[in-house]
Amino acid sequence: MHLGNTGARDNNQRKAVNLSFAKNKAFFVSGFTMLCLWVLFCWRGLSSVVQIWYGNEIFNHGFFIVPGAIYLIYLKRYTLFEQPIKTTPLAFIVIVPAVALYIVGIAGDIQLFLHTATFTLLPAIIWLMVGTRAAKTILFPLVFMLFSIPVGEQLIPYLQEIAANGSVALLRLTGVPLFRSGLYIEIPQGRFLVAEACSGVSFFIASFVIGSLYAYLNLVSAKRRLAFVAISLVFPILANIVRVYGIILIAYWTDMEHAAGADHLIYGWFFFAFVIVCLLGIGELMRDSEAKPSDYQEVSALKPTLSVATIVSCSLILAIGHFAYTNVETNTANDSSSMVDLSLFADKSCAPFIKFPVVDSPNYEIQVTLQGTQCNASAFIAFFDEVNGELASYQNRDFDPSYFSLETSRNIELDGHDLLMSEVVTPSGEQLFIYKWYVINSKVYASKEKVKINQVINKLLSKPYKGHIWLVATKQQGPGLNEKLRELVALSKVKLD
Repeated sequence: MHLGNTGARDNNQRKAVNLSFAKNKAFFVSGFTMLCLWVLFCWRGLSSVVQIWYGNEIFNHGFFIVPGAIYLIYLKRYTLFEQPIKTTPLAFIVIVPAVALYIVGIAGDIQLFLHTATFTLLPAIIWLMVGTRAAKTILFPLVFMLFSIPVGEQLIPYLQEIAANGSVALLRLTGVPLFRSGLYIEIPQGRFLVAEACSGVSFFIASFVIGSLYAYLNLVSAKRRLAFVAISLVFPILANIVRVYGIILIAYWTDMEHAAGADHLIYGWFFFAFVIVCLLGIGELMRDSEAKPSDYQEVSALKPTLSVATIVSCSLILAIGHFAYTNVETNTANDSSSMVDLSLFADKSCAPFIKFPVVDSPNYEIQVTLQGTQCNASAFIAFFDEVNGELASYQNRDFDPSYFSLETSRNIELDGHDLLMSEVVTPSGEQLFIYKWYVINSKVYASKEKVKINQVINKLLSKPYKGHIWLVATKQQGPGLNEKLRELVALSKVKLD
């Protein structure tokens, strides 16, 4: 991979900023102090993001982003040192909102906000220390640090649907008989599920990171850079469709002897490597001609300019932010909840209803089969105190994705309340209709986003912010179902002692 002309300069070239420690102790001490303040202020965000990088293979690359960005800055050191190094208060337009976002993330326990604020503050502090002109020369490395944010899992359902649609279209085009039900694709030899691991989200994120880096290092034209980044986004999606199609086609040809189990994983990793090689090959075809080094003129040596007021102001902002989020954490309402009683709704004569949802670390959960439904409907409740488990977490699923596949999902209105209704299907084709709503402080919400907004506001105002998730699943939709839902919604709004 071409890294540009970073060789040693001769003595006749332009003099750079003098950054010797002996002559710039105040600058280096200030920079180190700001870095330490960033670590202390963002410690919770840093500790949680490291756990995600280590525990989720989708985001293992996060460990290399900041070191990689530092290396990219090192490659630009000559250009950087030719600019005046001068602290700038202009960086506060990023630092202040990032600190506020971090406080909101603490209040709502929104990890995305914590991580976004953490890795926005770091390049913003670097900008503050080196100044605007110098920061422009290392703009990409500073922006590249944002790839440290573990985001992208929200795309999994959409990528699953795209992979399923594309592979089914290719299978039909090549004459393979199939039956599709949700994300299940059934051929005469067996059944396949386009699971989360088949969504290609790892391909997508890795391709985006590598594509952006390659475009920066090897392409000069802005149009070519943008075109290559766009290709790095589209190419892995198309490649993943071909991968899913190929696995099913191999299974069809070999009567399921191959393309299952270990073969499935091997094909996936081999195909990932093939995709990256193809992407880099496309980049080589788009590569610009070598850029000629610019001529440098002799100028006087420069010295970093340090604004004590700017450094102190930034330190105060971080200190005030730390005090604010510590205050939010310690001064929240103690709204522990008693257990909801569903015994009046339970039909104990029925066999246990299948446990359809997946919830992560609730304080308690209850599931009963509902009376008057001929054992075809069940209600599920879980309470979260936002300490051990999180109410509006993407780890909480309305249905078990290993057994059910989503067909449709939409909001419905019931007596002025919004509920989310999802239609899911089992591998055997059985349908299940699931109704969901959240309750916080006797208020009903249908979406995770509204729950999070309400929790943040309530926590900042020291109001109750803990809550329940309510789920009702039914195998058949009948005239009596709406009445059951009304009764349960009314019960969910009753405040518990």
